[in-house]
Amino acid sequence: MKKAVVITGASSGIGAATAIQFGRNGYFVYLMGRNKDRLAEVAVQCRAGASLMSCDLTDVPALNKRIGEITSTTIHKVEVLVNNAGIFDVHSTEEGSDELWQKEFEVNLMSAVRLTRAFFPYFKQHGGGSIINVSSSLGLKPTAATSAYSAMKAAMINMTQSNSLEGGAFNIRVNCVAPGIVDTPIHSFHALEESKRQEAIATMNPMQPLGRIGTAEEIAKAIYFLGSPESSWTTGATLAIDGGITNA
Repeated sequence: MKKAVVITGASSGIGAATAIQFGRNGYFVYLMGRNKDRLAEVAVQCRAGASLMSCDLTDVPALNKRIGEITSTTIHKVEVLVNNAGIFDVHSTEEGSDELWQKEFEVNLMSAVRLTRAFFPYFKQHGGGSIINVSSSLGLKPTAATSAYSAMKAAMINMTQSNSLEGGAFNIRVNCVAPGIVDTPIHSFHALEESKRQEAIATMNPMQPLGRIGTAEEIAKAIYFLGSPESSWTTGATLAIDGGITNA
């Protein structure tokens, strides 16, 4: 069977860059996301082939159907799961409604919980696998007005550590990346007119000890490393890829 990877939030940003990175290295890519047109644009850049698995990850029956389609195939063997899907809201404590917290919970945490739960028995059956959770530097060092997002990303880091202890006996490795400020559509500045976008980036660059914000491709390379046999003795780790901002 041909080796494969499942990537959520694959239609843009870090997810899209990760799909392309795995494709370059011979992985068939299962692209999960809500926007089928954007997934199709990513698919043509995946050199080893890709399948569009359009799905709202908060729709549990739809998600379970897609998982079943992936795990039942006899053509591809999934070796890697990348839990990347996420949303980002900035809000004050008073503005943090139950609805906002619930949405962050469902997208940023429970989608990863459900996929991890589904693929654990699959990986056990197939002799192992690698799971990479995409957290955030805010899960390590939160800032004001990001309480819901930071809480979910901190929970993801903790979940990674617990899952890695459980998976070790079955050769299931579970690791986490914690990106800092990256130029992707999850941030509102990304959609600004180009000159204003560059102005916004210029104000953020000095926040990092390395003097600039990151790129999706830089995060994708780290995710690939943790997913591939190149990191065969690494599990339970959280890799901060943030230009040093967590320590600033």
